[in-house]
Amino acid sequence: MLIHWSQRSAALLISIFVTSGAAKAQEYFDNYAISTQPGIVDMGVQPMAYPLAFVSSTMQRDRLLRQDLKKLGVELRVHPFRKGNDMVKLFGNGKLEWAFLGDMPTVNTLVRTPTVILGLGKRNFSSVVSHNASQIEGLRGKRIAYSPGSSSHLVLMRGLKSAGMAESTVTLVAMEPSQMPDALTSGAVDAFSAWEPTPSIAMQRDAANRPIYRGMSTDWVVAAEPFARQQSTAALALTAAYVRAVVWMRAANANLERAASWVLRDGEAFTGQARSLTLAKAMDIARKDLLDVPGAPAVPAKVDGVPPLTREFAFLQELGRLPDGATLQQVTQALSYDGLRRVQSTPQQYRIHQAEYDQ
Repeated sequence: MLIHWSQRSAALLISIFVTSGAAKAQEYFDNYAISTQPGIVDMGVQPMAYPLAFVSSTMQRDRLLRQDLKKLGVELRVHPFRKGNDMVKLFGNGKLEWAFLGDMPTVNTLVRTPTVILGLGKRNFSSVVSHNASQIEGLRGKRIAYSPGSSSHLVLMRGLKSAGMAESTVTLVAMEPSQMPDALTSGAVDAFSAWEPTPSIAMQRDAANRPIYRGMSTDWVVAAEPFARQQSTAALALTAAYVRAVVWMRAANANLERAASWVLRDGEAFTGQARSLTLAKAMDIARKDLLDVPGAPAVPAKVDGVPPLTREFAFLQELGRLPDGATLQQVTQALSYDGLRRVQSTPQQYRIHQAEYDQ
C-alpha cells in the first residue's frame, strides 16, 4: 500500500487541467488539506517533473520508510503540484515540511522561510524547442512560451543574449509547461522553453520539433528547517528513503523500469490524461538526469562551474522576484545541512542498500 495523496488533493486533480483562466488555475493548491499538526509530515511532489518524480514516486512506495515513520508516530501525506513555484507560499510555517523543487522555486523558498537543502534532485538541461527555427536567431519576432521565474526562463534569457537578441525582439507568452507541446503543434507559439519531460513530449510527438538551445538547470530536495531540527529522526528517515530510492533504481534496470511504471501511473492519475511518453523514454530521462550524475545524491560544491543556486539567485533578484533583504548567505546556510552526509556515512543503520517497495 503506497502513501496516498491527500483526499482533497486527489479530488481536485482532474479539474486542474481543464479549468481555464490564470486566476482559476492557481486555486487548486489553495484547497489542499495540508495539516499543521506535529504528527503529520506534508510532502509536495511534482508528478510531471522528471526525474524528480522518480524519487518521489518510489519514496511513496517505500515500506521501510513507512515502518520508520510509524515508530515515530508520524504520518506522511503527499500533495501533487503542477510546478515548484506553486509550493512556495505553502512551504514551512508548519505546512509543507518536505518538497521536490526546481532551482528557482528553491531559491524563492529559502529566502522566505527557514529551509535546508537535502541534496541534488537532478542536473540536466532546460531546452528551447522550436518547430521551424534551427537556431535561436530564427526566433526573432516570434512567440515563445515560457514559465515566468523558472530555470527555463533563465535559460531562454541566456539563449537570447548569446544570439545578441534583446527580450523585446520576441514575444514572451506565459504558459504552463503541460500546455506547451499543444501550443507548439497548433502554431499558437513558435517555440517554448521548458524542463523535462516537456521537451521530450514535444519531440516524441513530432520529429520536426527540435531543441535549438540548452542550458543547465537543477532540482533539489528540501525540508523546512524547523522540521529538520525539531523532528530530526523523521527528517533523516525521509533522507534515507531519498538515498535508498536512487541506489535502488541505479542497481538494476528492472528496478528503474518498475519505478518508471509508477511515475507514468502517477502522472496519469494527476493529469487525468493518457501518458505522453513511452516507458523507455521516461527511463532514459531518469538515467541521464539523475542516475548517471556522478556522486548523486549529493550536494555538489559547484554546478556548471559556479556555486549552486548563485546564478539563479542573481537572476531572480534582477527580475525583482525576491523579497527585500534576501541574501546569498541564506543560500549558503540552506546548503550547509548535513543530513545527507550523516545518512550516507552510516548506510547499514539507515538500510540504504535494502529495498522493500510495494508491488
